[in-house]
Amino acid sequence: MTVSPQEMDRVLHARSISKSFGPVHALRDVSLVVRPGAVHALVGENGAGKSTLAKVLAGIEQPTSGSMTLGGSAFAPRDRAAAKHAGINMVPQQLSLVGELSLVENYLLVGPRRLANRRSARSLLSATLERARVEVDLEAPTSSLTQAHRQLGEIVVALAEGAHTLILDEPTASLGPLEVGGLFEHLRSLCELGTAVLLITHRLDEVRQVADDLTVLSHGENVHHGAAAGLEPTEIARLMVGELAAPPARAARAIGEVVLAASGIVAGSPRDARLDGVDLAVRSGEIVGIAGVAGSGQNLLLDVLGGFVKPDAGTVTLTGAPAAASAVALQRAGLAWIPEERSEAVVPTMSLGENLGLYATAVGAGRRAGAGAPDAPTRLLDFDVRPARPDLVASGLSGGNQQKLLAARELGASPTPTAVLAYGPTQGLDLRASQAIRERLIDLAAAGAAVLVASHDLDEVLGVADRVLVMFGGRVVADLPIAEASTERLGRAMAGLPGDGPTSAHASDSPLAESDPA
Repeated sequence: MTVSPQEMDRVLHARSISKSFGPVHALRDVSLVVRPGAVHALVGENGAGKSTLAKVLAGIEQPTSGSMTLGGSAFAPRDRAAAKHAGINMVPQQLSLVGELSLVENYLLVGPRRLANRRSARSLLSATLERARVEVDLEAPTSSLTQAHRQLGEIVVALAEGAHTLILDEPTASLGPLEVGGLFEHLRSLCELGTAVLLITHRLDEVRQVADDLTVLSHGENVHHGAAAGLEPTEIARLMVGELAAPPARAARAIGEVVLAASGIVAGSPRDARLDGVDLAVRSGEIVGIAGVAGSGQNLLLDVLGGFVKPDAGTVTLTGAPAAASAVALQRAGLAWIPEERSEAVVPTMSLGENLGLYATAVGAGRRAGAGAPDAPTRLLDFDVRPARPDLVASGLSGGNQQKLLAARELGASPTPTAVLAYGPTQGLDLRASQAIRERLIDLAAAGAAVLVASHDLDEVLGVADRVLVMFGGRVVADLPIAEASTERLGRAMAGLPGDGPTSAHASDSPLAESDPA
């Protein structure tokens, strides 16, 4: 990679970085160059070492061996604060903004003391927004912002702290196609100003969209480091995971009676669109996908279906559960739950085995009383959690492996769940792991479960669904069998554009006896 003389003072160069955690070798002799004014994509399968490398660059972890330079001078930050002071800042996958506070107040928590007053902080953030060509409400509680605006808010705070090199860990994991496009426009604008961006991603089409340079890690080692131009996603995938078997062809499944249903749901949330009379029904053996841009109501809908939010009006029914059941009662009746934020379901201070046995050890444990620590080694291996050590504390796993741990608990238990609510079940997962989770969902449906999958990623929905609902503004605006769910039709519905209208959206008001979505 060529670097101009004027850029040399901000080039971040890592040489032969290795990092071990006890017997686990997370990185082995890894090198990379992050150039000002360029987007450098960092890809690899789960557990390949991406997050560990990012944390070393950001001063969060210390390398076991190797060295770094910044602008040709030695760079060895003792902690994250030292890296920030040098202009290197990392925006984590699990965003760190305090939801009750505005962006101005969040900045005051982390900014330098010389700007510890609201007027100065707001002025600096406003100037940063203008320079980065970003529009975000500085005074609203960040919990009220969309996911895309919270992501941009984190970036703006980092820039205001003086960052000239941004490390973004899976920034698009919770964003839809339109939001991803907007984020990338902002990243290119930042690069034009000389900012360096290290982008960790699993979406290989994003490499082609936005990356100038590319590093591929496999099992903690460099397998590619160079220009991104000319590399097709299929070639990058082979570098990451080798040859990936084609997913099995869709097999016909027996669609039974309605298992999970909602009728006339009205509910509100400060972080999502208000639900306005939502109806749906999911049958035994059926996989229903929910698509929509962030803030369209799908997150709130799954919270209502899971018993975590009580609706203002309407009812939720699950076979085997009492009327108006709580989240605990629904779980005991066989509901498996994978939320959008894995931090809501994985306990980081507990071991992997304890996380897998969470329901079995809870007071009044029900259907999963036999699915605890004793079978943890098998479950961890079945879901390719790395490292597969039941005694390891969950916080020691990468984000992708925490996602697999969550899937192992919710989708790997016996007996088979009655119903599954999964929001972005493959977010943060590499191609091989994503395919495995999708196949597991299909297997559960074949075993009789009613499966509901919501995601901002259309590929995730289209990869498993028999039928796709689209939400916009807190309503179901389209309900399409998979054969009719073209990207164009779904995209128009997700954007709230006129088209089909809710042609079959309220077919879900009935028990769907007139059609077989499989």
